[in-house]
Amino acid sequence: MPKLLTDAELDLMEVLWRCGPQSARQAHGELADARALTTVSTILRILADKDFVEVQAQGRSHSYAPLLTKGAYRRRQLKHVIGTLFEGSASALVRELVEDGELDAGELARLQALIEGEE
Repeated sequence: MPKLLTDAELDLMEVLWRCGPQSARQAHGELADARALTTVSTILRILADKDFVEVQAQGRSHSYAPLLTKGAYRRRQLKHVIGTLFEGSASALVRELVEDGELDAGELARLQALIEGEE
């Protein structure tokens, strides 16, 4: 089963993807919410244990760098959703989006252009 991120882990990965390698203190400063620095440090260690970030010692602190691009994680997450909720069928996912009204005419036109190789 592929490793997925919790919401808190994803928040920190977003910081690393946006800002590049960060210490826990730097990443803490980039977060929009008021999580404690110790919480941020713990989550970064968990991300390292899950092989999402690389840890590099910098004196008495550590720097955390993403080992996976945002696009690669997005594809992993999407494959997981398609595999678990749509029996492996991408078209079933798209059908759900269309039937639920999540795709407006502009989105449908962009999808059609992608399918036809125009985009």
